[in-house]
Amino acid sequence: MAQYFQVHLRNVLKRVTITPREIESGPIYDVRYQKEGSGTKRYLVLGLNVYPYTGSEKDKKFHCLDLDNLPLRDMKIIINEAQGVIEEEVQGHMFHEINIPDGRENIQFYEKRIAAITRQIPNLYKTFSLNKIKRIERCDYDFVKAVDPATAKKWGLYRAGDQTELF
Repeated sequence: MAQYFQVHLRNVLKRVTITPREIESGPIYDVRYQKEGSGTKRYLVLGLNVYPYTGSEKDKKFHCLDLDNLPLRDMKIIINEAQGVIEEEVQGHMFHEINIPDGRENIQFYEKRIAAITRQIPNLYKTFSLNKIKRIERCDYDFVKAVDPATAKKWGLYRAGDQTELF
């Protein structure tokens, strides 16, 4: 099993601590999760969705992709399938996230786009109970480092006149 945790961790620009109720589809999260038995484990994940949409934290599940098992070439595929990267403000800071749809469109996106990748890469798909998440940080991920220059240009990840930074 490949270990890409450090590769992806180097691409994290900044973080902000949030509550599990603030989890959305698309951002990269740094999660501390209470495992069965003892201790917590750290995961760097791409959020897909939280389901069911209503209910208590005990009932809700956070569905995501574990970046420890995701090579950068497959990150590029996900970005292309999701129609790029968007910018969103969180607690006064601008964060970049993959443009993953919400609601019913999220289920279709998963079935058509993500399911094939999860079948090819073992242990990529993770499901966490919200009540067992001990700490979660939303990460601003440098997607320019994760994709080739043509893909970065296609999705507008470069600033005008600057070939090194997002937006």
